[in-house]
Amino acid sequence: MRLTYRSLLKTLLGASLWGLSGTAAQALFQIYKFPVVGLLTIRMLVSGAVLLAVLRPPRPTRPILPLILLSIFGYAGSQFFYLAAIQFSNAATATLLQFLFLPMVAGYEAVTKSLSWSHRWTVTLLLAATGTLLLVVGSTFKILVTPIGLATGLTAAVAAAYYTLGSRHYVRTLGSWWITCWGFTIGGLVTLPFGLVSLSDYSWPSSASNLAEVSFLVGFVIVFGTILAFGLYVSGLQHLSATETGIASSAEPIMSTIAAYLFLGVVLIPTQYVGGALMISAVLLVATRRNQVKQSVLGSTRDM
Repeated sequence: MRLTYRSLLKTLLGASLWGLSGTAAQALFQIYKFPVVGLLTIRMLVSGAVLLAVLRPPRPTRPILPLILLSIFGYAGSQFFYLAAIQFSNAATATLLQFLFLPMVAGYEAVTKSLSWSHRWTVTLLLAATGTLLLVVGSTFKILVTPIGLATGLTAAVAAAYYTLGSRHYVRTLGSWWITCWGFTIGGLVTLPFGLVSLSDYSWPSSASNLAEVSFLVGFVIVFGTILAFGLYVSGLQHLSATETGIASSAEPIMSTIAAYLFLGVVLIPTQYVGGALMISAVLLVATRRNQVKQSVLGSTRDM
């Protein structure tokens, strides 16, 4: 159980960093008109290069196709469509739509019998979903629904469910930082041509102060919103089910709201406090669960 709690804390921290980086990305897109594909390429390639230099992970071995697909459609895809949803709507809408990955993951694990379903899980999912809705919708960053924003947000949810489920085998056999490193590197190389084109058309700020702010925001997204956020979040799969890891991602909108309150002076309304309390309750139910996940999910990789 100590390992389970440690995994849960890592996942909560990783999701919290996502919440902060989403606000930084929204500033880049809406204030400085930074290109989505350009930011995606920079964050993935730089993160992959840093992890390769620091960790020097073993090279991928055959079969390599599943890793390539996971890197492109999971790691790169989830980030691209989430960032695109922010650009075509806003951070609140993108967060709410992406959160739909949780019922997708829970449904898959319930159908495949990876999770011993019970009323406890139903209550936990309802608490997390209701809390997210109250917290995000109640924000002064109003929900903005556009056709493109809706499509990219839903696609981001599918991609997030894919990389959460697809990463389990690699996390339990090679480690979370191994799959994070190669997922970023491969995904970044695939997006490189498109990223170079988008960056070549971008007009960088002329003033030194604006250029410094753009550089800071990009650096924050790379270090805290990519390397640490993904590495910590994925590491939770070592001792948690994909559903539990997804519920722990409730920390993302909580942290976004806290950041808006602390740094932007946003006044919270009562429904947001209720939403935050519901989401924390869902996380506590995960932390106090007793043998709800089958042993094959927690540690064994025999049927992976």
